[in-house]
Amino acid sequence: MSMSQTRLKENQIITPPLSFVGAPLTPPATDEKAFIQASRVIALFKDIKAGRHVEQHPWTSFQLAWGEYDEIERQIRRDESLFGFVKDKIRYDYDGRSHRLVVRMPTGVHEVFIDGVEDAIRSQLKVIRNGSNKAALFAQKVRPARSTIIYLPVEDAAPETKSRHEPDASFWHDYAKYPGVVIEVSYSQKRKSLSRLAEDYLLDSNASIQVVVGLDIEYGKKGSCKATFSVWRTKLYHTAEEDELRVVQEMTDEAFRDDEGNPTSHPGLRLQLSDFACEGLTQDVIRSGNKEIVLSTQHLCQFLAAAEGKIRGQRALMENSIPSGVKKRKRSETPPERMASDDEAKYFEQEQRAAKRMESDDADFENISMKSSSSN
Repeated sequence: MSMSQTRLKENQIITPPLSFVGAPLTPPATDEKAFIQASRVIALFKDIKAGRHVEQHPWTSFQLAWGEYDEIERQIRRDESLFGFVKDKIRYDYDGRSHRLVVRMPTGVHEVFIDGVEDAIRSQLKVIRNGSNKAALFAQKVRPARSTIIYLPVEDAAPETKSRHEPDASFWHDYAKYPGVVIEVSYSQKRKSLSRLAEDYLLDSNASIQVVVGLDIEYGKKGSCKATFSVWRTKLYHTAEEDELRVVQEMTDEAFRDDEGNPTSHPGLRLQLSDFACEGLTQDVIRSGNKEIVLSTQHLCQFLAAAEGKIRGQRALMENSIPSGVKKRKRSETPPERMASDDEAKYFEQEQRAAKRMESDDADFENISMKSSSSN
C-alpha cells in the first residue's frame, strides 16, 4: 500500500462500501416472533450436530433482522451442549453492517487444498527466518493462524457492534491486532460475495489487513478443471475534496489451472514479506530489502490435484488389512446407568466431606464462644 502510517492517521478517511446502509446506534427491542431466520439458523446448527445435515453447502447465507443475531446467540446459550458444539465445530461469519450471517462448511477438497497453500507459504517464511537481518527477525514473528476469528469494527454503529469472520487461512504477526494476509477459497456460492468480503477485511481493519487472496477452485463450467486466483489491496486516492482509501483488485480471476487441468504460464501468486503485517511493523523490512513469497501455478496445481485425488477417490488409497481369523475386540462400555450411579456416589462423598467440615467448624466456633464466656 503506497502510503505511510502517519499519513493514514492524519486523514482518517475510510471509504465504506457505498451500497451498505449504516446500522442504527441501538438495535430495536427484540421480538422473538418477528425473527424468522433465527429458528432456521438454530435448526441448521442442530442438524449439523446430529449428523442430519447430509447435503453439505459450503456457504449458507441468512439475511437477519436487526437484533436477530443477538437472539440467536441467546437461544444457543440456553442449550449448553449446542453452545459448546457451535463454539468448537461450526465456522460462521456475521456482518454487523448488513446483518448477514454465513455458515461455512468447507469441503474436504477445500480443506486439503488450503493446507497445501498454507504450508508452502510457511515453508518460505521459515527460510527467511534463518537469516540474521531485520527481515529474518520480522519473519520469526509471523505465524499461520488458519481460521482464527477476526473481529472488525462497524462504522457508524455502537462501539460494541462488531463483524466477525473466520477466513480459510490467515497469517498474523505477534504484535499485530489483525492478520496481514487473509486467504479465502471460493466456489460457486461464495464467488459472488468474495469482492465484498475483501472490502470488509481491508477497509474495516483500516488497511491493517494488507492483502486478501481469493482462490477459486470451481471457476470453469461443468466438466472444466479451470481454477483461478484474485488479489485485493488498498490504495489511497487524492481527490479535490478529500483523500479516499479504496480497495483495488490487482489480479482478477487469473487462471493458474486451465480447462484440461494443466498449469498455466502465469507467473503465479506473489506476496511481499511486508504484506504480513500492518505498515507500523514493516518499515524496517522494507528498508532492509523486501523479500518475496511466490506460489507458482505448478505448485497451486499440485496442491489442488492432491486434494481432489485424496477426497474424490481419483486414486487408490492404501490401508492396513487384518489377517483372516483375527477378531477385533474393544473394551466393553460402562452402561450409562452405571456411569450415573458412579457420579452420584462421587457427589454424595463430596457432600459428606463438606458436611463434616461444617460440623467441625461449628464445633470449633462453639468451643471458642464457650471459652470467651467463661473468661468474662
